[in-house]
Amino acid sequence: MSGRWCKIPNAVGAIDGTSLQIYRPSVEPQEQYYSGHRQHHAVHTQVVVDNEGIIRFVQSGFLGHMNDAQQFAMMQRIGTDLVFPHDCFLLGDKIYPNRYPIITPFSAGQVARRHGRDRRRCVKFNRYVSSCRIIVEHSIGELKTYRAVSTIWRHPRYLLPSVVVICAGLVCRRKELNLIM
Repeated sequence: MSGRWCKIPNAVGAIDGTSLQIYRPSVEPQEQYYSGHRQHHAVHTQVVVDNEGIIRFVQSGFLGHMNDAQQFAMMQRIGTDLVFPHDCFLLGDKIYPNRYPIITPFSAGQVARRHGRDRRRCVKFNRYVSSCRIIVEHSIGELKTYRAVSTIWRHPRYLLPSVVVICAGLVCRRKELNLIM
């Protein structure tokens, strides 16, 4: 998978998170599920896609009050030597930590501290990363075409991660069928 993005040849995919709205929990502490950023109760999902836009890894069930970086720290299997090769990277947005296995764009402060040619390189790099990361946004959009994950979740919460994985499988299957035709 490496080499598809010529300016970042070791980037093999992208990672991003999305939130799925749920009803306010009546039995559990509701504060853990409340996302102040989104202004509703939510369960978050992390999606990893390859550089062709095919969903390779989905993990759902993170509490609503957590951000993408906290969820990434809790993710299983990603970042271990057995699953992710040392010379490959994922593209993430600015919320993720800029350390292996994720490459993030330069922050506005980092760009402002640079001068002249270095500043222009940073801005070009950020634009290139954005143009490459759009595939994960499109994949999440395709995932949310299924009503089970795009509307408010009305069923027991323990079922949600399984439904998200099934919908991700359907998205991958639909992409495979579109490539064949």
